[in-house]
Amino acid sequence: MRRALPGLLLIAAITLSASPAAAGPWAPDQNHGYVKLWLKYLYGFDFHAGDGNTYGYGAYHEAFVSAYAEVGLVDDLALVLHAELLRTFHLEDPRDGSYQSHVTPGDPLLGLRWQFLQEGRFVMAVEGGLRAPFARAAEVQTVYGTDEGNPPVGRLRIGAGAWDVPVSLGAGWAEDRWYVAGSAGYVVRSEGYDHQLTWTAEAGATLAAVFGVRGRVVGVHSLDVWFGEEAPGHESPSGIGNGTGYVGFAVEGDWQLEPGWYLGLTVEGGLFFLSRQTGGPVVSLYLAHAF
Repeated sequence: MRRALPGLLLIAAITLSASPAAAGPWAPDQNHGYVKLWLKYLYGFDFHAGDGNTYGYGAYHEAFVSAYAEVGLVDDLALVLHAELLRTFHLEDPRDGSYQSHVTPGDPLLGLRWQFLQEGRFVMAVEGGLRAPFARAAEVQTVYGTDEGNPPVGRLRIGAGAWDVPVSLGAGWAEDRWYVAGSAGYVVRSEGYDHQLTWTAEAGATLAAVFGVRGRVVGVHSLDVWFGEEAPGHESPSGIGNGTGYVGFAVEGDWQLEPGWYLGLTVEGGLFFLSRQTGGPVVSLYLAHAF
């Protein structure tokens, strides 16, 4: 059963800004694991500012290419890598209808997952990692609103420019054809950025021999804590930077093309408490391989 779980639990995390793909608290056996490649598209509308107001702004699109991999190093210990290989941002200036496009690599995350408890079908694990600021920390374009006079409502940011150290505790229960799992975590951020509380709740099932469905809810909550000089919040539709928060959802289905290979579709979006980022639906198409 444990060797089948990586193939069963191919979960896409909320991609409203920077959360990584995850496979719950299960660690694959030694020299087993899975890899996943996906294309994410966001159609953005309505900027949710840090002041609590929502502003209309020019048309906005994101298209990202991302990869995720995990492999069992020894029993109950896995190496985890998540990398946004390519980020593209496309923002309209509503004053004249022109577009500007921006391309950058993402910020890779390298981590370890230790499944320290297994009692029957119940498991618990702790996971920690380090995200490096590869992307240029730049505000590349003014975001103009669609209200009369087109007032500026933010600045498009394409890189956070901070080191992140996420740590989380997860638990899950897996039956033969369904599972439930959840986690709670904390993210330490450099550059005086607010730290973050994170949580997830998810469930999935195999409906047929080759078809699976999953649902996931994720929360990211920015905390007004700092070590040294406190950084200001960033007002960017990308949600990349300091002060972003949200509660979001993902629903996903995948089809087993052949043993160990999966083609899937994920639909994601925000539910509540969106702050310092755009609204709008996210659609991802992915290919995954369990080994």
